[in-house]
Amino acid sequence: MARTKSVNVWVVAAVIVLVVGGCSQLINSVFGSDNRPGRSAPATPGPLPQLVGMTLVEAENQVEALGLRLQQRGLGSSYCSDETDCIVYVMSPKAGATVMADGKVAVRFVTSDEKAFYGKHLNMPKVVGWSEAKAEAFFEPISGAVDSASRQTTKVPYGKYRVVDQFPKPGKPLKLGQKIKLVIGHNYDESTSTGDTNVDVDNNGNRNTGGFCRRSRWC
Repeated sequence: MARTKSVNVWVVAAVIVLVVGGCSQLINSVFGSDNRPGRSAPATPGPLPQLVGMTLVEAENQVEALGLRLQQRGLGSSYCSDETDCIVYVMSPKAGATVMADGKVAVRFVTSDEKAFYGKHLNMPKVVGWSEAKAEAFFEPISGAVDSASRQTTKVPYGKYRVVDQFPKPGKPLKLGQKIKLVIGHNYDESTSTGDTNVDVDNNGNRNTGGFCRRSRWC
């Protein structure tokens, strides 16, 4: 007569636990788990700190810590060769504002050389009458902020290039990062030259061919 084999209930339970646990680990390894150790929770946006006066590196660290993105722009482009040398002077939204998660914070920056130029020239100098070459050399530190237009005029000696108008006007406050507009006059008609005494003529008397108006972005 065959004997009935008894099954240990505790052994069966242990096997089930091991199987279920193994499957759970397999699923987590494939699909991931939000409860895995070391997984950081998404940053919660808070009030924006004051970024004006910070370098781009400092501003970027502050913004990314809030789970946001930094959008940067300089005087002429968005590129900064050394982010420890570029300084934020405008931000949007302003400090204290709250931005939605993954939102953007826009900043404008200047280099230390550009900032030094504006710090030295708090008011716009009179440049009307300057040769194109003289104006170009003077504004070289902030060339990205200078725009130029060309104008035919008899007030300029024949074959010369001179500044005939400017914005801001002489003596007006020159704010950090402010754009400057120059009008470069030229005269190709020798018979119409008036030789205006208000125009500053170069000592060497050479025609300027390598300045603002040779660059397509100037004129």
